[in-house]
Order: sequence, then structure tokens, then C-alpha cells
Amino acid sequence: MRTLWLAAALICVGLGPLGTVILTSLGYLDRSSGPLIMVPSLIIGSVLALHATSYEGKRRKQALSDAKEDPKEVLRRRVERVNEAVATAASEMQGLQRDLEAQQAAGAALLAQAEEQQRLLEINQDQAEKIRHILVSETKATIRAERRQQWMFFALGAAVSIPIGIVINLLVP
Repeated sequence: MRTLWLAAALICVGLGPLGTVILTSLGYLDRSSGPLIMVPSLIIGSVLALHATSYEGKRRKQALSDAKEDPKEVLRRRVERVNEAVATAASEMQGLQRDLEAQQAAGAALLAQAEEQQRLLEINQDQAEKIRHILVSETKATIRAERRQQWMFFALGAAVSIPIGIVINLLVP
């Protein structure tokens, strides 16, 4: 990262004078306006160089503080972070296990309910078939009774009307 900042600083510092020479030779600038480009590029380049050196200083301080730190302490902190991660993972696994068991129990309950519904459906189909047989037999019995009643009315009508017709024919000359 430091190299990047230093490269940017060098480009700004180098391009200021070079840009001035190029723009002057092309006729875009006159010699008196050269500092208008060089001064800002030098300022920007200086700021970038200062930033690069301060970044490098911070990095060195961090490296020194890391080097001063006891390796046992560093290792202890890392082990604590690993233990925390393992504990969190174990907790999440327990939660997932509970969710899975709940889903399995719900699935088993649904299967049991489906089996019960299937059994009830079979019972209802058997009962419906029995009711159909009863209705068919009752309908047949009703049809037979109506036929007998119709034949009985026919027979009674014939038995009554024939003697009445004979009596009427005998009485009327």
C-alpha cells in the first residue's frame, strides 16, 4: 500500500514540470503560467508522500506492538475466539436439531392423520355401499308393493264392474 501512495506522489511531482513543458511547447500555455500547473502538482505530490510515510509509520507501530505482545497471550486470545466460534456453532447445531425433530414430529403426525382419514374413508365407503344396498332393496320392495296394489285395484274394479254391468243390462230392457 505504501508503494502505491509513493508512486502516486512521484507521478504528481514528475508530471507537474513535464506537463508544463509539454503544454508550453504545444502552445497551450505561455511561460508565465507554468507555475500554475507545477505548484499544485508539487503540493499534491507532497501531500501524497506525507500520507504514504505516515501510513508506513502506523504500520510499523502496529508491527512493533504485535511483536512486543507475548505469543502466549496471542495464542490464548486466538484459542478463546476459536472456542467461542465452536460454542456458537454447537448452539446453532442444537437449534437446528430441535427444528429437525419438530419437523419430523409434525410429519409423523400428518402421516398418522392421513392414515386415520384413509381408514375413515374406507369405513364410509363400506357404509355407503351398505346404505345403497338397503335403498335398492327397499326400492324393489316398494315397486313390488305398488304393482300388487295396482293389480288388486284392477281385479277389484273388474270384479265389481262386471256384476254391476250385468245387473244393469238385465234391468234395462
